[in-house]
Amino acid sequence: MEQMTQTILISVIAFIGALIFLGLSVYPFQYGFLESVLLAGGFVVLSLVEFVVDDAGI
Repeated sequence: MEQMTQTILISVIAFIGALIFLGLSVYPFQYGFLESVLLAGGFVVLSLVEFVVDDAGI
């Protein structure tokens, strides 16, 4: 698969996954918009840190 096509595909899948993750983690608690964004942002940051640390092999 071409590099650009793979990058776009991964981006779309990640965006859809983030929306689903936001919905599953925020909807049951009925947070407001700002709290939802902060919670989802925290989850994204934690997952990125986990990914980087995992790749670094520390």
